[in-house]
Amino acid sequence: MKKNRFTIVIVLVLVLLSLYLLFFKSGFSTIGKKDNDFAVKDTGSITKIFIADKNNGNVTLTRQAKGVWLVNDRYVVRNDCMNTLLYTINMLTVKNVVPPAAWNTVIKTLAVRAVKVEIYKGDERVKVYYVGGETADELGTYMLLANPETEENYKQPYVIYIPGFDGFLTTRYFTKEDDWRDRTIFQYFPYDIRSVSITYPVADSSFRITIDGKNRFELDNPVTHQKAPAFDTMAVKQYLTYYQSVSWEATVPRNDSIINSPPLAIIKVEDTKGKVTTLKLFHRKATEQQKEKYSVDYKYDPDRMFALVNDKDFVLIQYFVFGKMLQPVSYFYTTKRPLLKKSE
Repeated sequence: MKKNRFTIVIVLVLVLLSLYLLFFKSGFSTIGKKDNDFAVKDTGSITKIFIADKNNGNVTLTRQAKGVWLVNDRYVVRNDCMNTLLYTINMLTVKNVVPPAAWNTVIKTLAVRAVKVEIYKGDERVKVYYVGGETADELGTYMLLANPETEENYKQPYVIYIPGFDGFLTTRYFTKEDDWRDRTIFQYFPYDIRSVSITYPVADSSFRITIDGKNRFELDNPVTHQKAPAFDTMAVKQYLTYYQSVSWEATVPRNDSIINSPPLAIIKVEDTKGKVTTLKLFHRKATEQQKEKYSVDYKYDPDRMFALVNDKDFVLIQYFVFGKMLQPVSYFYTTKRPLLKKSE
């Protein structure tokens, strides 16, 4: 009798385990489709991604030719952000099932905080899911899948993670357009540049480099047009490498009073295809915190300045990035190459 009871218990355990694997691990839905199939393995076929939050913020990312993505059909998308998002979409994995006892709490949280994600291949919407907050250990993210045809939510929420990554995934699905924008200002190999000039308020410090061919350069003053009779071509070559990867730090609200003031420098680059990029630089007032930090009574911010890109985008840039570019013409003379000092 005892042996029969033990056998019955074993059978029941196996049946329950089978049901768990069938309905939860494999994905179960009353709608008839898998409710834990979050990942899109062929990310190369994705043509559009729509992300929306609960505060009416949203972005649409669309794939263009040669793998370029646009955000809201306006700006080129940052490669690092796009690559991270596509990798995330590809690697989403179920860590565990949210138990029924916790459903209400998780669903309510998703209803308030979740970010909606829609993924398209051509005109077909192939995936819809909601990205919630992190788990208590911050090693997983609550997510809920929906039917891509009807948008009807599946009932079972899951804890999702990326194998090998310790953290949560919520922050990878953001809806601020500016955060998706490519921040590149200059990105040229030296011989992709036709000319580069910097004009300062003190005209004698201004210069223009014109590239006539390999190892063939001209150096003159863009204001007086006076040519330098002799200069260090190695210094010119080194200087041109500074334009290979230059980006702004962040966009800031447009300030017309600053924009209408005399710039501290104007950088102008023309490439071999005729594209011209103009950057006007302006001082930024130092804060009291900076004065205390450096124990110097700075008039202007020693770390950052404002810039106007092509008379459109008003941005914040760093001296760490641009400082080496802001040289006087004497930098190219053979005697000495002094750095342009920051204003105090």
